[in-house]
Amino acid sequence: MWRYISLQIAFIAFATALAGELSIAPFGWEFRFGLGSSMFLFLLLLYRQVPYIKTGIITGVVVVMFRTLLNMIPSLEISEFISTLMIHLPAGAYYIAFAFGMSKISEKMFQKNLTYFGAIVVCIDVGANVVEIFIRYLLTNNIPIFSTDIFLTVVVAIIRVYFLIGLYANIRLSRLKELHKEQESRLDQMLTFGSNLYNENFYLSKMMNTIEQITASSYHLYRKLKDDRSDYDTQALEIAQQVHEIKKDTQRIRAGLNELYDSKTVREMDLTSILRHVIRGNSSYSEWLKKDITIKKEQLTKFKTSHYYPIISILNNLTANAVEAIDQKGTITIKVVEEDHFIYFTVRDNGKGIKEKDIPLIFEPGFTTKYSDMGTAATGIGLSHVKNICNFFSGEITIDINQEETLITIMLPTHLVKKEEL
Repeated sequence: MWRYISLQIAFIAFATALAGELSIAPFGWEFRFGLGSSMFLFLLLLYRQVPYIKTGIITGVVVVMFRTLLNMIPSLEISEFISTLMIHLPAGAYYIAFAFGMSKISEKMFQKNLTYFGAIVVCIDVGANVVEIFIRYLLTNNIPIFSTDIFLTVVVAIIRVYFLIGLYANIRLSRLKELHKEQESRLDQMLTFGSNLYNENFYLSKMMNTIEQITASSYHLYRKLKDDRSDYDTQALEIAQQVHEIKKDTQRIRAGLNELYDSKTVREMDLTSILRHVIRGNSSYSEWLKKDITIKKEQLTKFKTSHYYPIISILNNLTANAVEAIDQKGTITIKVVEEDHFIYFTVRDNGKGIKEKDIPLIFEPGFTTKYSDMGTAATGIGLSHVKNICNFFSGEITIDINQEETLITIMLPTHLVKKEEL
């Protein structure tokens, strides 16, 4: 870590020294307004973890030595070293004074108000210039200072400081946007994973109930065959034992899924975030299918819920079906409204719709109207899964089809879904 910071300090020092050669001297003498001070401020803002005072001292030394050696190159006279050094020594004092002033500014001040922060930096910049002028006066004892010089110093400081703070703020904002985008992508992956995990866990729970029923039935069959002194009682007992072993293995798998499910989940999520995830994911899906589909939301209520995985699973299935139902271009609207102790989730699309004769069958496992390019039928479990989740929450499903749109509405009891009102 210290090695990394040392490299940053060295970079700041040498970059400032090089940039300092691109400068103007409006007073007609060695006092400079140049890119060196601008570069120094910008790099201090960029590398806020470096120790400012130490960085200022090293930068001051490097700048003075760099300018001194650069001025001595034409003549290479050692006797001129001291006189040249004295000319550039005040410039080093500027960087030390400026770094000292910057070290007194807290991070909270920068985050609180950029305008106020900029005003303080302007004062520090002007103060550092005053230190440079004063030291130059002590060394030469012959530097006139005019009111126009002071005015120009302040004006240049204001322009330089606010320009650099604005530039730095834009860079920082871009980084925050990239970080936010990356975090949203990770959240989408986590929610998709969690939703899929919830689906598997849900079906595993159903399978557990079936296995328990089979185990009980097998054992009752064994008891009956044994009472009837049948030769098949031993086989019935073996079947019951094997089913019981399957039950225990299934319980272990479910326990592992529950542990993984709990470790990957946040405890609750607001409706706005749920809809944003569903819209973003299915927009990407429509783009992957090379379709021009607009997905909109009509959110007429706000709440938090701990059951966001089943809601995401329901909306994802319905929205994905709507995407697939649209040929090339269309619109999908996801509407959420709360009325009479129920929350209504409606997915509306202007796709090819559902045939009247298929409506009683679409929620049956295995029913599908979708086939791949090779003629392979889809699994047909998406809508049946929606129905199972809906039944689990004591909800209802309604379908409304007209010539222009298809609407599928899921009605869930508010007290089972809603965590708290925002």
